[in-house]
Amino acid sequence: MPDSVNLRVICCCLKSGERMSQVEKIRWGVIGATGFADSKSIPEGIMPAGNCELVAVMGRNEEKVRKVAQKYGAAQWSTDVAEMLAKADIDACYICSPPHLHLEQVQACAEAGVDIFCEKPLARNAQEAAGMVAAAEERGVRFGTAFMMPFHHLTTEARRLVGEGAIGQVVSTRVQFGFTYPPMKGAFRHSKELHRGGAFMDVGCHATNLVEHIIGAKVASVMAMAGNVVYEYQGVEDSCLALYEFDNGTFGYTDAYFALSGQNLVEVYGTKGILLASGIIGVTYGGVLQVGKRGASGFEERVRIESDGRNMYQLEFEAFADAILNDTEPPIPGTDGLWNAKVLDAVYESAETGHRIAVK
Repeated sequence: MPDSVNLRVICCCLKSGERMSQVEKIRWGVIGATGFADSKSIPEGIMPAGNCELVAVMGRNEEKVRKVAQKYGAAQWSTDVAEMLAKADIDACYICSPPHLHLEQVQACAEAGVDIFCEKPLARNAQEAAGMVAAAEERGVRFGTAFMMPFHHLTTEARRLVGEGAIGQVVSTRVQFGFTYPPMKGAFRHSKELHRGGAFMDVGCHATNLVEHIIGAKVASVMAMAGNVVYEYQGVEDSCLALYEFDNGTFGYTDAYFALSGQNLVEVYGTKGILLASGIIGVTYGGVLQVGKRGASGFEERVRIESDGRNMYQLEFEAFADAILNDTEPPIPGTDGLWNAKVLDAVYESAETGHRIAVK
């Protein structure tokens, strides 16, 4: 196990007659703890995870970050990344700040010898993401990308069914992710300087990673359109769609919106059937997966699986902590986030130029 990893070992006595075992927990710091981290990642990810412990939180607003620390029992809080890294006794850091800050913060964590779990989109562009991967590699720390949807129960089942040939050879896919997000003062997702893109940058990245995971193929080339159908932001789109050709020859269609409440469906069409899943896309744990075919009377269901409601946030944090404890590669490494950034670069280049763009 790397010297940089400082593990707290808690000895637990089992029932009489059983030997004593050791339970190891990864001590976490959180950068950007007062937004999404406070509403989702900390309470649903770190806190219930059996191999995780929240130690320190950082946020720019002193009053807010102090309240977060009190709320979850974190021993330390700070308004400065360097201060937190210098004072807090942590093994790993979860970064949940706006993307324009990620590169500098990843570099600081790497310099401190702390393993890194960073939210998506990993960076504003592939160049910044590559710098993040390089910083982690140079310092020998683990670097993971926080895509939680691959841990959803129905995602696991969809990947399994497609891999087993339940719908035959995959020919086409569609993933939609949309919600209403009117212009809001201070919203970094509405700023080209802070976020680079709008809807596709924020949720299209999820849809892209998810469909690649389910069908087991990578995007090879892109044709895209982006624009503002309803809302005007600071240089970013409220609607974007991308046509993908995957490296296995499959075609796909992915669309993302800040201007509508979409169905948020995953559709995979094959030579022998259709896979439909609702509930995979989003921040909740429910949903239904169906496998069937088109018949004379419409969709004829052959397989139906309802989500068991497993906590995908808890699972993603436990999986990253397990990688530290077992000295293995994170399940979704930083290189996956870098690849996702390359696809996003291609999407926006295609939307700007009107050309088909290869992803390299």
